[in-house]
Amino acid sequence: MALEILSVLLPLGAVLCFGWGSWQCARRTLFPRFRPRGQETGGTGRAALLCLLVGAGVQGAFVLWCLCRYPGTPLLQALQQQFYGNTDARHYIDLALYGYGSGELFPEQYLMIVFFPLFPWLLRLLNPFGWLDWGILALAVQPPLFAAAGAGLFALVRDRFGKATAWRTLALLLVSPASVFFWSPMTESLFLALSVWYVFCLERDRWGGAALLGMLAGLTRAPGGLLLGLAVLYLVQRCRGGRRPPWFAWGAALAPALGLGGYFALNQWVYGRWDQYAVYQKEHWDQGMGLFTETIRYHLRYLFSWWDSDRTAAVWVCLTAVVCILLAFALLAAAARRLPASWLGYGLAYLAVTMGATWLLSAPRYAVALFSLPAALALLLQGHPRLTCCTWAVLLGFNLAYTGAYLTHSAIY
Repeated sequence: MALEILSVLLPLGAVLCFGWGSWQCARRTLFPRFRPRGQETGGTGRAALLCLLVGAGVQGAFVLWCLCRYPGTPLLQALQQQFYGNTDARHYIDLALYGYGSGELFPEQYLMIVFFPLFPWLLRLLNPFGWLDWGILALAVQPPLFAAAGAGLFALVRDRFGKATAWRTLALLLVSPASVFFWSPMTESLFLALSVWYVFCLERDRWGGAALLGMLAGLTRAPGGLLLGLAVLYLVQRCRGGRRPPWFAWGAALAPALGLGGYFALNQWVYGRWDQYAVYQKEHWDQGMGLFTETIRYHLRYLFSWWDSDRTAAVWVCLTAVVCILLAFALLAAAARRLPASWLGYGLAYLAVTMGATWLLSAPRYAVALFSLPAALALLLQGHPRLTCCTWAVLLGFNLAYTGAYLTHSAIY
């Protein structure tokens, strides 16, 4: 009985949040109110340094953890066992080494087209002769990438809302429950950096830089293409507000779609079919596009059925997915009148696409790369210092629990 009730009420709550946010996004895009840009400058370098130091500290803790967990094992081997066993990280290394193909230069090479190319291309660019250990390199690039992401997020929020809100946003990002992926050999830091700097350049009228960053974001992850929607909302809002952008600004808006088109072209070149990635996702992982309401329902079913037989998966896959989806939509809905309309629209579209997967294993990991979420929470906490401290402490507690589960190879992907 409880399952049936929750299967109705929780998806309904998510839909109401999505609907309210969509209405506010449309209303504020078509009928904008001019808001002067903030006059505060600076702080970006300090934000980058903070993120770099935190990243280096976390990775230092990773090393100590590996030495303790695998005593007597050489460090390189211990790092391989820790980070390249239960996530997709090893696939990026294989792609950097061998590239895409329909053969078997490494296990399941033909399936690796489901992974976007920019991160393995970056590793190959930094290690053209293979003199560096690939696993170490994939870890070592994460703190600089996260420093770039943190600096970009700080600058973006500072320009809109001032330094205090920017620092609050960054502090909340650092303790996001799944922030461990920012310092793991994955694509979260790279994607966040490209997306926030894309929006920053767009809002500063730096159309060439925005075009380049948008194209790269589209080559990094599928949601990169959604930045096209953000750009269109922003430019339409400018037009409606009487600040018509130059015609070539629309080229910068189309750049994320161009990057996504490059990924489709890669599919066509390797397999002769532009959407071969979708075929493999469906055949091998039963993965496809769906509705986030159905995601909530099937995770609730698995949560109840696995609770006694496989509680680890029930908690870290199913429960975290349901909570993540509901809180993310609720957060955007609560901040719908404060967030810029383009950020809000992008956030809603991002969640609808990523959380609507027909077999979603990584909801917190997808959510942590959405810059709208920490910005929304920072705006809601504005003027409430005690509540901010309590929220930060609660997030830190969840972060430590999630990181501990990740490091012990629980069902976190």
